[in-house]
Amino acid sequence: MARRLRQDDTGRVDRLDQLFARSLREIQAHAGEPAQTETGGFLINEAAQLLAAMRLWAQTQYRSDQAVRDMLEALDEAALERVAADLRTVTATMRLPREQLMAIASYALRAL
Repeated sequence: MARRLRQDDTGRVDRLDQLFARSLREIQAHAGEPAQTETGGFLINEAAQLLAAMRLWAQTQYRSDQAVRDMLEALDEAALERVAADLRTVTATMRLPREQLMAIASYALRAL
């Protein structure tokens, strides 16, 4: 069972590029020979992107890597869909016209 982290457990939320670099390094360290093939390299890159996105989601939900591990091991499609939906919300916001994005950002800044 995945445990929830308390807000003060996380310290900070990493940037997606940092999480991708970390995930890629960790996957490559355990991949062995398959990483040397074109197909293996592609799959490792995709896995690193998935893991980075899931880690970002987990951090924003104050959850640990164990929560990510549990979802991946179970191939819990419903849970993965919820994660994807949460991430799509952020992506959709970033695609709004600049004026709307500026308005949203100004409201968000009020909380900081």
